[in-house]
Amino acid sequence: MKRNIFFFLPLFLSFHLFAQHSLESRLNMFRTGDEIIKQQVEYKNPGQAGENVVWDFSLLTPINDEYQLLYLEADSGKVAGMEHLTKYYYALSNDSLLLWGFENPTTRLENNQPELLLKFPVAYKDRTSCYYHGHGLYCNRLEMDAMGTVQTEADAYGMIVLPDKDTLHNVLRIRTVKYIADELKPIADDYYARSAEAKPIVSRNRIDERLTTDSTLMAVETFRWYLKGYRYPVFETVRSWVDKLQGAEIEYFGTSFFYPPQEHYYLEEDEENWMILEKERKERNERNEGNERNERNERNGGEVEPWEGLTCNFYPNPVVSDLDIEIFMPRAGQVRMQLMNRMGLIVWSEEFGAWPEGIHTAQVYMSDLPMGEYVLNMWFDDELVGEKIVKR
Repeated sequence: MKRNIFFFLPLFLSFHLFAQHSLESRLNMFRTGDEIIKQQVEYKNPGQAGENVVWDFSLLTPINDEYQLLYLEADSGKVAGMEHLTKYYYALSNDSLLLWGFENPTTRLENNQPELLLKFPVAYKDRTSCYYHGHGLYCNRLEMDAMGTVQTEADAYGMIVLPDKDTLHNVLRIRTVKYIADELKPIADDYYARSAEAKPIVSRNRIDERLTTDSTLMAVETFRWYLKGYRYPVFETVRSWVDKLQGAEIEYFGTSFFYPPQEHYYLEEDEENWMILEKERKERNERNEGNERNERNERNGGEVEPWEGLTCNFYPNPVVSDLDIEIFMPRAGQVRMQLMNRMGLIVWSEEFGAWPEGIHTAQVYMSDLPMGEYVLNMWFDDELVGEKIVKR
């Protein structure tokens, strides 16, 4: 019995656990005058949510290497974000980042009920939601009325593997989903007279009714990955689709953007973030010095910590059918795994042999196993990692 209990004591997880950080307005709010050159790439699947996630962005297909993002001063204390011929009007109010509308060569929309994009500070699992309403013109010929909801969640944190195989730790991901019910109609005779008047507040019930009864809704899902010490994201994906009333989804477009960290030019004038990066650099240098000592000790037969930086992610947990495993290996090694039940009996095992440095995946088929608790043991050479898995 003691042997069985031992397996379910808190496990000695030797893999890298990521420190969590939060977004703050003083560190992550847009600033007038900032110019960023990001790279547009083909749409990249954003991966799953959760803790200690590994995102492999090492293989990206470029579309536009010189995609400019510029922030300008606008009226009434707003900041205008200029991107792809469109100006988006933002303002920070009581630590709430609000979107007040946008304009481009064909469309101008002003929100009388703004979109709540972020509520600072933002930490893992924080959520916000809002209803919004706006009014404007399309091609100066049609009157446009738009309303809907915006939901934002910090749904994941972990590490990113970059195209140059470098890794970024302490990354926080923000997911935003926006639903849009809009209506276009000919411009009424009194439109310009009404445009100067204050717009009435549209009730949540009316917006909910529009969202549930409109035959066609537009939806936009955006993921942004934020790295500690950088004001703007390091990676972004945008996907849009048409949501039919019958439940069908028709993909509209999808794209991704990579913000090379070394090319965030604005950081020279962002002292607080610069100080954070300096601290991170010093800690990284200390780790590198430790790795060099490890290599010397290994050559001389001394003590080493060869698996510093080993990262493992298990999902979903609890699991119903298949357990997926993601692993980042900082070095090559022999890998084997086994799954044990509460009685200490091995119900699955596999010898994977030699795996090179990098990201790897594995899957454990658990559909036919009884419900309950299990322990997944994984060996990397002689390094043991254990994780409790719940089967439902």
